[in-house]
Amino acid sequence: MKRLLKVDPLIMGLYVLLSVFGLVMVYSASSYYALVNQGNSEAFMVKQLLYIVLGVLLAIGISILPEKWMKSEKVMGATFGVIFILLVVVLFTKGINGAKSWINLKVFNLQPSELVKLFVIWISAYLYSKNERSKRDWRFYLVPAAVTIFLFGMIMLQPDLGTGIIVVAVALLLGLMTGVSNRALASWGAVFALLYGITYLDSSVFEKIGLKAYQVSRFTSFHNPWSDATGSGYQSIQGFLGLSRGNWFGTGLSNSVQKTGFLPEAHTDFILAIVGEELGFVVIFVLMLAIVGFIIAMIYKGNKCRSLFAKYLCYGVAILFLIQSGINIGALVGFAPLTGVPLPLISYGGSSFLASSVGVGFVLWAIRNDQKQKEPTPPKEEAIPEEEQQPIELKAM
Repeated sequence: MKRLLKVDPLIMGLYVLLSVFGLVMVYSASSYYALVNQGNSEAFMVKQLLYIVLGVLLAIGISILPEKWMKSEKVMGATFGVIFILLVVVLFTKGINGAKSWINLKVFNLQPSELVKLFVIWISAYLYSKNERSKRDWRFYLVPAAVTIFLFGMIMLQPDLGTGIIVVAVALLLGLMTGVSNRALASWGAVFALLYGITYLDSSVFEKIGLKAYQVSRFTSFHNPWSDATGSGYQSIQGFLGLSRGNWFGTGLSNSVQKTGFLPEAHTDFILAIVGEELGFVVIFVLMLAIVGFIIAMIYKGNKCRSLFAKYLCYGVAILFLIQSGINIGALVGFAPLTGVPLPLISYGGSSFLASSVGVGFVLWAIRNDQKQKEPTPPKEEAIPEEEQQPIELKAM
């Protein structure tokens, strides 16, 4: 029990704080939808509470795993095999909104692509720490890149372009943080700028390369959602209305109008719009500070780690939280495409929350394992000769 409770208080505290706030907002944002569709306003809140309990146990459980398991190539190979099988199975499931991304486990819908994000971080951190001396050689990045490209291809068969982009971005940024040249950083910065500029192209260009119409609209409508106010731009416009209605201090918890059927499934991707409507810009600002603080804390803890494996694990999870949070918030305010990316630890969803919890578990394991290596080894006590072990006689004065 002492080992279980010995976790980093800063990371664990922020993780629990964000999760509890998310639970409150999931209940508020989903109550009307759950009452209408399931006859119970607390349905989604109860499920989210279960995910939080399981997530906390999962994070703590991962934090105490032996080092030999975390660095075992056999364990990584077996995990890769399981993920590959799940990615194949999901292709034979019933599609939702044109994509086959979920496996119905009755309790919740499992999204295998969420596991891919974590696996890419795990195996990349291991390989980069193992081959640190040769990081200037392009072959240093060959195996992580090959694994990432293969898994990206499997995700695109669903198709799930949003998750695929996140996987590639996480792998790329983690690779850049291993210490590559400034020229490489500048080159990839230009590539990201070019990719963002592509979103301004006409939709016909995307359709010619095989993308579906609904995918194209999600990636281009954010520039001007009013051009298709009742179609691809509808969700963005409803999100704007929710934010504008909330103003600085909000309309009060549970007093949202947008969640009553105007903003589709407000408890998932667009939950921040309900936060803004009910609690106002001030609470959104505080929430963003907490999320940024959580990410900075993971990077700070990673910087203090002596083990490269632990360091890269912290960096990778921080990058994942940064990208997902940035895309979700950017989509709400019109700076990023609508890709269906949830806000980590805040939005409703079993796969998303449990995957985020595994990431937190990686960070807690890295900190715990590094602290264990820093602890000084107690000196061995020298054996006392038998003749010196005679009892001392006390003589009366």
